[in-house]
Amino acid sequence: MWFYKRATSYLFAFIDTILNSLGFTKSAFVITAKVADEDVSERFEKEIMEFGTSSPMFTILSVLAILNLYCFIGVVKEAIMGKGIVKVFETMSMQILLCGLLTLINLPLYQGLFLRKDKGKMPSSLTVKSVAFALFACTSFTFMY
Repeated sequence: MWFYKRATSYLFAFIDTILNSLGFTKSAFVITAKVADEDVSERFEKEIMEFGTSSPMFTILSVLAILNLYCFIGVVKEAIMGKGIVKVFETMSMQILLCGLLTLINLPLYQGLFLRKDKGKMPSSLTVKSVAFALFACTSFTFMY
């Protein structure tokens, strides 16, 4: 959870501060009713994360998760088809461990993006946007180095 909080809250706070200082937006707090139907209660009982609606926070989190997944798949592909497993693990063992751990942490997010079919999944438009942003970032960094 600290990863999610740090990845989104500081960016939104920075953008909000800049927009407030320029006079473009005014922060507002609106109280909304939280009504849970049977589907939501059932997912809660099964301890399945509820996403449901699109949010800028979910966009950032899903782009970061997909980038991490791309990197992990790239390292596994390089280890199997490229230099060899021993050579890759000698040079990047901690990076592979961290990338694999972050991939495991993000499993509920991947399920919400790609695998789930219920109402609590991530919206399809968010999935398409996230995959497009992540592919753009990967191809940009590939051509830079």
